[in-house]
Amino acid sequence: MPGTDSAAPHDLAEAPWSEPRERPEIPLQLQELFAHQEQVRSDQHRRRARVVVLEANDATTTPDRLDEEFDVAVRLPVPACAEELARVLATVRPRLLLLKHSLESIDDRIITSCMSAGVEIMVLARPVYGLLRAPAMARFGGLPWIRLGSGGTRRPRGERLKRFFDLSVILLSAVVVIPLIAVIAAVVSFTGPPFYLQQRVGTGGRLFRVVKFRTMRVGAEQTTGPVLALPDDVRITRLGRWLRRSRLDELPQLWNVLRGEMSLVGPRPERPEFIAGFDRLPDYDLRHLIRPGLTGIAQLTGGYAATVEDKLRCDLLYLNCRSMRVDLTLLLLTVVELFRGFPRG
Repeated sequence: MPGTDSAAPHDLAEAPWSEPRERPEIPLQLQELFAHQEQVRSDQHRRRARVVVLEANDATTTPDRLDEEFDVAVRLPVPACAEELARVLATVRPRLLLLKHSLESIDDRIITSCMSAGVEIMVLARPVYGLLRAPAMARFGGLPWIRLGSGGTRRPRGERLKRFFDLSVILLSAVVVIPLIAVIAAVVSFTGPPFYLQQRVGTGGRLFRVVKFRTMRVGAEQTTGPVLALPDDVRITRLGRWLRRSRLDELPQLWNVLRGEMSLVGPRPERPEFIAGFDRLPDYDLRHLIRPGLTGIAQLTGGYAATVEDKLRCDLLYLNCRSMRVDLTLLLLTVVELFRGFPRG
């Protein structure tokens, strides 16, 4: 038996080196659990929406946690080149375009490109339009956002509700508004006709006559023809300057609202002479999908000094975010500005 005894220690010594030990087998239950968790992580990664972010390329940009919730494909500086962005959209095919800057920094062609590619646009909510609390608002990445939709007309039910809202507000405010109109008309009549009729473009491009208090001297356009009013226009009378600053010159347009030619809230109607030059702007005709209004986002943010491009961006914002809640908020903000005197002119 000595041969057997001498071989035993030798075999024990060589075993660890000659044959590697097998890894302990993972129980089947744990294998299934790990596989399930890996599948969940993979599904979550696939479900993360791919986005493109437009933001200021400096220290003023608002910090965010968008990378935790989205697959951020690329971050581009503003103002972005429309052609470059179109190439990015075609390459990465994002679901969202997130604008972390003011609405004025986005080119109208970018909106058109995103709509053509089926990419939703969300704008970082800011004062005035950020406080609207529109139904299209959302919060992610630690920031509030407003979704810009594709526009278009409302459903008939929504239009009827808006019309009922307009008429109700006019009837409820008639006790105050009618005497105020009578007093202003009497004061303006000392220097000539109190009211002024002007042709404007309404829903669907149809023409109508808007009525307002006369704020310029009689025959102001006889020599110049149709000219856009400037903040310090010499044609404006002293009383007219106060009326325009307080927006009380627009009060007679409640008659246009009663006739159904206008609404209380909406894009301001423009003169056909000016629209002939504004049509060069992309999507300008979208303003004519809904009734023009007495007040709107452009009037609360830019006033008479706002450029045509600024007004158009505000009008497109309202077109895509409009609701009864938004209309009521804009009306309340307008009343507040009436007492402040519309400092933006």
